[in-house]
Amino acid sequence: MKQQPASCASFLRRICTRPGLWITALLLCVCVVFSLLTFLMPKKTFSDKENRALAQMPALTADSLKDGSFARGFEKFFADQFYGRDFWTKLNLQRLTAFRQKESGGVYLGRHKQLYLIPGEANEAALARNLEAMETFANRYSLVKSYAAIIPNAVEVQPKNLPRNAPVPDQAAQLDAISKKLSKVQWLDTLPALRERSDEYLYYMTDHHWTSFGASVAFQAIAPQMQITPVKDYGIYEVSRSFRGTLAAKSGRNNAKDRVELYVPKTDVDYFVTYTESAKKAGTMYDMSALDARDHYTVFFGGNHPRVDIATTAETGHTLLVLKDSYANCMMQFLYPYYEKIIMIDPRYFYESADTLMQQNKITDVLYLYNLDTFLSDTSLADVLAQPTVPNGSAQMPAGEQ
Repeated sequence: MKQQPASCASFLRRICTRPGLWITALLLCVCVVFSLLTFLMPKKTFSDKENRALAQMPALTADSLKDGSFARGFEKFFADQFYGRDFWTKLNLQRLTAFRQKESGGVYLGRHKQLYLIPGEANEAALARNLEAMETFANRYSLVKSYAAIIPNAVEVQPKNLPRNAPVPDQAAQLDAISKKLSKVQWLDTLPALRERSDEYLYYMTDHHWTSFGASVAFQAIAPQMQITPVKDYGIYEVSRSFRGTLAAKSGRNNAKDRVELYVPKTDVDYFVTYTESAKKAGTMYDMSALDARDHYTVFFGGNHPRVDIATTAETGHTLLVLKDSYANCMMQFLYPYYEKIIMIDPRYFYESADTLMQQNKITDVLYLYNLDTFLSDTSLADVLAQPTVPNGSAQMPAGEQ
């Protein structure tokens, strides 16, 4: 005869024994106390460990309740602001390690202490819109050379330490599909060069960025296509051996440290940097104070900014506009000797039109430089490239193209 499932009453009798009551009460007290502390303690807006903004309490409205956005926002808020979050993240990692889990906090726990950012889903609609905007922009400025260098991530170039059977997208196929959508913009393929050096230090172990060495390999590959004859010699300076990046913070695994290197071209070309949002000027692109904080990768320009101008003493007659994410930050140490001026804009934080920059700065070259994971989810680029309109609603033609 089949055994009947335990009734609700028998279940309640078991947990209502004295030991069961104590355990249940203790768990409830812990949940209540930590939940109260989550709401009562000051809220953090940014996580230095993860180098990202933290979710805030969503606005409660009839519409947000109806469409479910309040519930989704509240879930993100509670996860980001939960009291003692760092402790619980570490505890969760220990649990995952004990059970040989592959991932933690959106990070693959690779072999030999290697961490990998788990690539996100592509935003196909935004991707199509961005690619169309890039082509339209290149057509609008047909006398300007346009290039796109979309950099594959470590999961594609250095997969050997991935957890066994860890699912990852075919980034080679994704890059190929993107390149076929571009005809006015010249495609700069970095994947073969990076794969050829895949046993070397191309990507940080604890961070999602590439290293200066990785950027140098890519630069040597794309320079001929950009009509650049690269400087042969660099001064290479190791400025940190204790870098623990955002992947270490997200996963809770802190058993590895990375080194950070600066590549200084041996050239007579000098430069200075202007951060337009603050009007701050600097004689170097390296912010050495970043080495006293957690994210040592921000030694390059101090992190991301809406717009950064690099004026040089190079008399080449070329001005480069770079539309980029943070991967581009460490590439600038290789590019600056070949342009009289470089203007870097990060479309995620830049709210003006690229047309204005083109017209006011006599741009001769445009470079799109992103890592693939960011590029596939970017929703800002097309807006920056959109053609502005004049007050009567008609499109404003770029100077020199009318």
